[in-house]
Parts: sequence; C-alpha cells; structure tokens
Amino acid sequence: MFKITPNPPEDLSSLASKLAIERAFAHYELPPDNTPRRRREQLTTEDALTQIDEILQSASATAYECADNLQGSNRKLALGVVHLVDLALSRVDDLLEKQAHPA
Repeated sequence: MFKITPNPPEDLSSLASKLAIERAFAHYELPPDNTPRRRREQLTTEDALTQIDEILQSASATAYECADNLQGSNRKLALGVVHLVDLALSRVDDLLEKQAHPA
C-alpha cells in the first residue's frame, strides 16, 4: 500500500534545535559561531547603567505582577522585593544623572 503523506525528515528535531539556538543567540545579540564577544568592554558606563536600569525595571514589574497574585506574608515578601529593586533603580538613576551632568 502506498502512503499519501511522506514521513517528516528524520533530523527535524535537530533542525528545530538549531533554529532555537539561532533565535536565542539573536535575542542576546551573540555571534552565531560561539566565538566570545567582548561586548561588556565596548559599552560606555552610561550604556551599562541604562541596561541595568532596564533590567531592574523588568524585575520590578515581575515582582509587582507576582505580588498581585499572592496574599498575606508572601505578598509582603514580593512587595519587599519591589521596594529593594526600586531602591536600586533610584541609585542607578542618580548615577545616570551624574553621567549626564558631570560636576
């Protein structure tokens, strides 16, 4: 009996893995050939602080979202994390302000 639909390629999982790896590398702006890139050394202090600010804002939003779904002491704990992240954000903002307006 003849089969109408062909079998999928045997290496489909490896193709999917390769595509997933390529997407991950592209997301983190890494070179595709696994060669180390010295991106941190190329960043200015202001650029690095701006990236840290964005990371902390994401952490704050995540903690807020988590706190919305919690109650009692767990909610207080998540809000405590939000407070700590906000403190760190204010320090980064101060440093960015000093970078923008040096004395």
